[in-house]
Amino acid sequence: MALTLNPSPLVLATPTVTTLTNQHEAKTTPKDSPSIGSLKNCKTLNELKQLHCHILKQGLGHKPSYISKVVSTCAQMGTFESLTYAQKAFDYYIKDNETSATLFMYNSLIRGYCCIGLGVEAISLYIELVGFGILPDKFTFPFVLNACTKSSAFGEGVQVHGAIVKMGFDRDVFVENCLIHFYGECGDIVDGRRVFDEMSGRNVVSWTSLICAYARRDLPKEAVYLFFEMVEEGIKPNSVTMVCVISACAKLQNLELGDRVCAYIDELGMKANALMVNALVDMYMKCGAVDAAKQLFGECKDRNLVLCNTIMSNYVRLGLAREALAILDEMLLHGPRPDRVTMLSAVSASAQLGDLLCGRMCHGYVLRNGLEGWDSICNTMIDMYMKCGKQEMACRIFDHMSNKTVVSWNSLIAGLIKNGDVESAREVFSEMPGRDHISWNTMLGGLTQENMFEEAMELFRVMLSERIKVDRVTMVGVASACGYLGALDLAKWIYAYIEKNGIHCDMQLATALVDMFARCGDPQRAMQVFRRMEKRDVSAWTAAIGAMAMEGNGEQAVELFNEMLRQGVKPDSIVFVEVLTACSHGGLVNQGWHLFRSMTDIHGVSPQIVHYGCMVDLLGRAGLLGETLDLIKSMPVEPNDVIWGSLLAACQKHQNVDMAAYAAERITELDPEKSGLHVLLSNIYASAGKWTNVARVRLQMKEQGIRKLPGSSSIEVNGKVHEFTSGDESHPEMNNISSMLREMNCRLRDAGYVPDLTNVLLDVDEQEKKYLLSHHSEKLAMAFGLISTSKTMPIRVVKNLRMCCDCHSFAKLVSKVYDREIIVRDNNRFHFFRQGSCSCSDFW
Repeated sequence: MALTLNPSPLVLATPTVTTLTNQHEAKTTPKDSPSIGSLKNCKTLNELKQLHCHILKQGLGHKPSYISKVVSTCAQMGTFESLTYAQKAFDYYIKDNETSATLFMYNSLIRGYCCIGLGVEAISLYIELVGFGILPDKFTFPFVLNACTKSSAFGEGVQVHGAIVKMGFDRDVFVENCLIHFYGECGDIVDGRRVFDEMSGRNVVSWTSLICAYARRDLPKEAVYLFFEMVEEGIKPNSVTMVCVISACAKLQNLELGDRVCAYIDELGMKANALMVNALVDMYMKCGAVDAAKQLFGECKDRNLVLCNTIMSNYVRLGLAREALAILDEMLLHGPRPDRVTMLSAVSASAQLGDLLCGRMCHGYVLRNGLEGWDSICNTMIDMYMKCGKQEMACRIFDHMSNKTVVSWNSLIAGLIKNGDVESAREVFSEMPGRDHISWNTMLGGLTQENMFEEAMELFRVMLSERIKVDRVTMVGVASACGYLGALDLAKWIYAYIEKNGIHCDMQLATALVDMFARCGDPQRAMQVFRRMEKRDVSAWTAAIGAMAMEGNGEQAVELFNEMLRQGVKPDSIVFVEVLTACSHGGLVNQGWHLFRSMTDIHGVSPQIVHYGCMVDLLGRAGLLGETLDLIKSMPVEPNDVIWGSLLAACQKHQNVDMAAYAAERITELDPEKSGLHVLLSNIYASAGKWTNVARVRLQMKEQGIRKLPGSSSIEVNGKVHEFTSGDESHPEMNNISSMLREMNCRLRDAGYVPDLTNVLLDVDEQEKKYLLSHHSEKLAMAFGLISTSKTMPIRVVKNLRMCCDCHSFAKLVSKVYDREIIVRDNNRFHFFRQGSCSCSDFW
């Protein structure tokens, strides 16, 4: 606040000079002079001006009683024009009479300025009053405190409190109530409570002021407890009390408490006014009691605009968009007339439904009623058109906005990202005149969503270098990107950064961290984070079960699932995907069948095609190919190319060429350009030595322009990622890598390693097969890891394809011969190699 107060006059207990106008002047006045009562009866400012003019013509302008009534009446009118006139009359009186005004005049003006929200002017008058040596009274201080509250003048209000104490008004209940209100509105609940506790006598306003302060300052629990304490002390609440405490229950989303509070309305025989009904509807909606809210809304005969907007906004928040639009239809037919708040909810509801027609109708209403000038309306319409796939229209609204706020830019960026146009989003982001942390979070989330993980991490580094505020939303996106990159060192740094900077680790962030560590091959840390969570929803349990699935620990995954059920968490379709995947990776056929059947029999979850895919994978890996084909044929939905692809992969593993050909035909019908199909079928024929069929499949690939994805592996050393491609010798350390490969082959051969040449699916001689096999990308990465890291460090490799049987056997022996832990993440799971064995138990 620009106003600077001198503390001295604010806290003066006794004025140095008191120049009060003589209020006991002679009572002899002209016979036709107007009475003071006639001033009070003026209804308009013009009437008052005319009467005031008559008073001045009668020579009565010097009388304080007349001028006091002029000022008081103007203040009661409560308009800017009336206060301006009152100030002029006040100033003219002081100048004309060369004397100070009365305390009543000052109190009237201060009260008037407070009423129209001009708190600074009211405080200035108070300073002037004290400066003239006029003693404030118990009516002055409530008005001044109200002015301090409205103008957020906390320091000045504290000084006024000091003056109140020195002048002995700190035991006046009206003044004390104003102090509680002042401290509560300024956010100083502690001092507000101190005033409340020191009161010798409290009335309903005292209790209500503190209850409202707690409710508004995100202390709803304290507000509700204070309400019950108030009732126990025999203080009858009023409608304002009830509105505040009901709002507190809404913030707590505690229906039981809300019902207890509402019981007092009937018990005390209170009539629910419009504000109470509005608060009750809001409370029921926020507590999830939608039917109760609808009933109360339906029974309300006098539905005002605020009530309609309340139920509409809550419908939108709960995802009940059609119900929100039904309220809009009723308002258009019967009233009240929708305003900009109504249209915010209506446009948002249209966006939720993806209903372009309804969205356009709302847009038309906005234009016809001149609401397009509100930036909040335009921002919501940008979001609506983006969600309806009308990106051009959204951009047009943005371009025509006269006041583009940071929210407008953020809405455009978020919409572009949702439509998959990340490049345009990046351009808009770079053009923003000013970015807030939401802008950065939106862009970072968009990059992660589009699998641009390295770009997301680079953006995060820029955020840190530019000292942009980083919050839990930022870290959720960062953790997700890091998890997909599989960079464990970075994952550890991210976790340490969150703890060091005190970023609140809520359920969503903790779940993201569990998933991050799991994807980075550290299931132990993932479970540590999971066990530290105070609350766990089904998503958190899903992440933990997924961590066990990636490790290949199917039995622990099933145990976690059962623990989740024991804790009363209802499973959803996603957690079943993870636990069935864990059974597949662990070869737990019986448990998998039991879980699959329990979906409908026990938990009421209908199996989707992804769940059938998990069962096909589970049965196929176990070699139950006939049972797998029967399951596919009994599916209630048409099998897709993924289902048949799983069967084809199982046929490769168990060398069933005939069934593989059948599965390949089904895939060709569904997706003839699927490159993985041709590669897999070619490999199956090669494994069976059917080179003519191999040549035919590869010729088809060439004719269709389909290229086989080359195998590549990456390893992170000292913060830098090194990538290797099978057969590629371009790495600058290739000479040292080749030397290490020769050493590894010699030592492993002595330990009993025999290359599995069936994994070379080319029609070449044996020597060529051995060379090609020895230069698979994961072997190059392992060799580089051995020469570049200390003996105590695990070697972590990320492979883009499934690990072949020979490389799997090779890695097991390397872990034993070199006494090193080797962790390989292929495109399907993690392999943890320790002392000659793998976590997958050779089942992958």
